[in-house]
Amino acid sequence: MQTRDPSALASAFRQIRPAFVAAGTLSLFMNLLMFVSPIYTLQIYDRVLTSRSGMTLVMISCIALVLLVSFAALEHFRSRILLHAGVQFDRLLAGESFEAALASASQTRGVHHVHILRDLDTLRDVFSGGMVTALMDAPWTPIFLGVCFLLHPLIGLVALVGGLAILALAFVNERVTKASLVAASLKNHQALDHLTATLRNADAIRGLGMAPQVRAAWAETRDEALHFGVRAGERGVTLLAISKFLRMAIQTGVMGVGAYLAIRQEISGGVLFAASLIMGRALAPIEGIVGQWRSFVAARTAHARLENTLKSQPARKKPMQLPRPTGAISVEGLTVVAPGGATPVVADVTLKLEPGEVVAIIGPTGSGKSSLARALVGAWSPVHGCVRLDGNDLRHFDPDQLGRALGYLPQDVELFAGSIRDNIARFRDDAPDEAVVEAAMLASTHAMIQRLPKGYQTEIGEDGAGLSGGQRQRIGLARALFGKPAFVVLDEPNANLDSDGDMALAQAIRNLRSEGVTIAIVTHRPNLLSIVDWIILMHEGRVARVGTRDELLPLLLGQNVAAAGPRRTAAGDSPAVQDERPPLASHRPAQAAGL
Repeated sequence: MQTRDPSALASAFRQIRPAFVAAGTLSLFMNLLMFVSPIYTLQIYDRVLTSRSGMTLVMISCIALVLLVSFAALEHFRSRILLHAGVQFDRLLAGESFEAALASASQTRGVHHVHILRDLDTLRDVFSGGMVTALMDAPWTPIFLGVCFLLHPLIGLVALVGGLAILALAFVNERVTKASLVAASLKNHQALDHLTATLRNADAIRGLGMAPQVRAAWAETRDEALHFGVRAGERGVTLLAISKFLRMAIQTGVMGVGAYLAIRQEISGGVLFAASLIMGRALAPIEGIVGQWRSFVAARTAHARLENTLKSQPARKKPMQLPRPTGAISVEGLTVVAPGGATPVVADVTLKLEPGEVVAIIGPTGSGKSSLARALVGAWSPVHGCVRLDGNDLRHFDPDQLGRALGYLPQDVELFAGSIRDNIARFRDDAPDEAVVEAAMLASTHAMIQRLPKGYQTEIGEDGAGLSGGQRQRIGLARALFGKPAFVVLDEPNANLDSDGDMALAQAIRNLRSEGVTIAIVTHRPNLLSIVDWIILMHEGRVARVGTRDELLPLLLGQNVAAAGPRRTAAGDSPAVQDERPPLASHRPAQAAGL
């Protein structure tokens, strides 16, 4: 019989279980030491006051002091154990949670994927909070109530009624606040998502005078979150006030009942005060749970979301290491749907590139060029067909090996906080300086970096703050070429380049071609078409036409365009050799799709 593998969350809880067992063991001794104050009170009233012995008072006071110091030490170690258990829990799941957030971001658009990591933070923080300690102390409530019955049945009855009343209040708290707390959490996440997305476009918001309107849209969602939060908070604080009232009233009632029993000489004065202390300790965990109920609901909601997220991720087994790719690309019936969408943005694309060939992917806006580029590097998974590198489906590669074999310059270049060297080296700790400089020189970016204040050690902010758009694009190109990839995809690589940058980019492409690197270039501009081997014209997500540079350039730019040089093929064939690469789609007029 096969047993189902435990989820990552369950496995993490299992690994930190010894810490909870240790904390629970300390709770056992701590709750036993809770009897110090009642017993000390009994001794004061029933022994010291009757005997008027100062030595007895000193002795029992010293013993009580030692035991209370022991209680404080146990509390210290229990808190440390729970704190480190939370840290261990975070470390066990941080990698899985990050991968889940990354996979979710690849599948659906938006910024809410970071909430996966926030849920992990919520669970970690709960371990070191009062909720866990209250739950560990709660099993001792019946024991303390039982001691109250031993002192006198009537005292035990009053304490039991009080405990049941506060416990019922906890269940009422669950019923009346759960929906509002969950709704408030959801709205808070939506407001934070909206704010995060908005602040990414701060320059446009200020430049276009949109701040009041954007702020109003954000405030509307935030007000909804505050509405639910206030509703839950009002109900919660009311129930907490009632809980405290019940505890004080019950404690007063115990004192009154105890006084009545003392008058009837059924108990001593020491028992009266000891019963009050024990009863208060019996009800404290229940009151603590009521007070921490908001944290409990948040932790439970975070646990459910995190569990569902991690379970939805496919089991990942480390793929075998395939031979280092040479750059042969084969796209077979590729159909791609954008994350969160339903309509294909790339449909039934088939093409083939030999190592060292350069292809330009052109077409009007919305024709699927960038979507095809993302699929070529595995950023978007196909719903039909596949992309093969040296005959192997991209999904069969180890992600680390595939990342080293590919170079990708996205349309919107994202650089990360750190030095230019770190960004080019893809933040790999083992990257040699020579490889970083080599990538920059291959991208014709080395001279530009040398002119920066600190060269390769120049620090840049998030999203490449401190650099111009052209500088970011050229550093992004060097990052794409780091490690001598076998296949490079450049999406609008000259969108932010000046004439010098254009010449550097053209030279970089020639350098790559001389190294035998296969290149796919997505472009709107015609100035790069003269150095490519093949041109693919996209229209509405499909290949409208494909041909050699010499065939399609005259159609695209006019009949008077002269050939810019011999076309590179894998076998060194002349441009006239056409039968090896048949058209991949019916030849529509080039003007139908546009450039």
